[in-house]
Amino acid sequence: MPKSESAAGQTATAAKRGWLNPLYAIVFLSGAALMGLEMAGARLVEPHFGSTIYVWGSIIGVFMGALSLGYWLGGRIADRHPRIGTLGVILLVAAILAMLIPPIAPHFCVWMNAATGMDVRWRTLIACLVLFAPPSICMGMTSPFSVRLAAEQVTGLGRVAGNLYAVSTLGSIVGTLLVSFIFVEFIGTSAIVYGVGLVLALVAVYCFFRGGGVFRKAGLIIAVGGAIGGYFGSKTPLTFPGPNDVLLDTRESAYHYITIIDGASQIYPFRDPARLMLFNNLIESGILLNPATRELPPPPAETACGYVDLLSLGMVFTGEAPKDMLIIGCGGGVGPRIFKERFPGRVSSIDVVDIDPWVFKLAEKWFGYPFGADPVIKSHVEDGRLFVEQSPPDRKWDYIIMDAYSSGGRIPKHLITGEFFATVRSRLAPGGVMLINVISSFEKPGTGIDHSRLFRSVYKTLEKVYASDKEEGGNLYVFPRTRSGQGENIIMVATNPELGRFGPLELERRHRAVKNRLLSYVDLDDILQRRLARKPELSDVPVLSDDFCPTDSMVHR
Repeated sequence: MPKSESAAGQTATAAKRGWLNPLYAIVFLSGAALMGLEMAGARLVEPHFGSTIYVWGSIIGVFMGALSLGYWLGGRIADRHPRIGTLGVILLVAAILAMLIPPIAPHFCVWMNAATGMDVRWRTLIACLVLFAPPSICMGMTSPFSVRLAAEQVTGLGRVAGNLYAVSTLGSIVGTLLVSFIFVEFIGTSAIVYGVGLVLALVAVYCFFRGGGVFRKAGLIIAVGGAIGGYFGSKTPLTFPGPNDVLLDTRESAYHYITIIDGASQIYPFRDPARLMLFNNLIESGILLNPATRELPPPPAETACGYVDLLSLGMVFTGEAPKDMLIIGCGGGVGPRIFKERFPGRVSSIDVVDIDPWVFKLAEKWFGYPFGADPVIKSHVEDGRLFVEQSPPDRKWDYIIMDAYSSGGRIPKHLITGEFFATVRSRLAPGGVMLINVISSFEKPGTGIDHSRLFRSVYKTLEKVYASDKEEGGNLYVFPRTRSGQGENIIMVATNPELGRFGPLELERRHRAVKNRLLSYVDLDDILQRRLARKPELSDVPVLSDDFCPTDSMVHR
């Protein structure tokens, strides 16, 4: 046998007898823990900085940078102290740093938003650096350290290193899939992060026992302490209700961090008790409670969020109650309830579409939404665009409401493009209306940060679909909720040409004609007066398309 092959065989045998098999488990678990922390990390910061490309860009950039630094440091420390006990110390430090993240993260992110005037991109990046870089650097040291422990001779080291890095990568894949497919919805983000810390602590204990010495005696104490800390720490919430709010329920779904609280109405009088649904720490929906019992009153439902009343604006244009409705985005289900309960016998069908089943379930539990068999409201757990595209070609709705653009910064890009709006227009019945709720500023400022780009881009996109077709017509109307100039609900109404184009006097006349007959439950006088009379500036914003939809940089946050 050639001398080189004999040396390689001896190296492999020595590695196998020594540390190779245990190191496979160590690098596998470390890789799984790293990606588990990365996936959960995005969920920790989303409630505070929004669900945008900036969050994932910061997370991925920080973790990749931390890994690079960890590889560099790990190789040097391993050359100086090639002992498995040293690797145990590194993993224990990583475990402690990971377990500190959940109790610190909400307070630190809130402080970053309140105390700094930086752009949200830099707030997000700094928060990710502070929270996730230290434990990730430690976990990055594991692979080069394991390579150094696995082979005492240079000969055959390539095969050993390849095996270890392959196993580490396999662990990363398993960690990614377990967290994203299972753990987020079943145990929650805080529990995942504490679980990462506990796994690292147990691996550290194993290293101490293999290494012997003083660390072996401390191993059991570390394991028990980590388990107890992880159990209590796993209950740490991602956000905190206000001092006067009563927390009723929380749920982490695949799409949102959902909180249900009893608080105060978001419309005048603000002292009225209300039940609110929050997505990622921002109010998404609300219903007024009985002031005496602070429970849900009998129907009809009354909204605690003023924009929901504005979704009745379409009746000013049609002059009739809706017959067949499509509502994309459920929230607390207050809007569908209002239309059903205010117009019994007139509204024959309301299709409510939301991709998140937990939104429906919590709306049923806390807001009285009829999720299930109902003669009028039909709930569809499905993506809104797929639902529209896959409905029968002859399926039409005379009243379509687009309410899927969360105030938490989650803008489903495929639901805000010209291609999608064109599909929706093709499903609009003759004489029907489409209403869109956009959360944005409405006017481009002279100086400072421009928070109106989202509204102006949506306007430009809708204009291309509804208003710029000179041959077929089409109309577009804009109603800011308050005209504050800040981020607010803006209701956009788009109609097909059968209705004609209405000026302010005609809209007032049509409102008077239906006010007592259909709209006695809501005051639309002020909102009609706030209609934008001038076309917004559009030269500096893009038409949103499936190919180009940069809404992350447009969200008012």
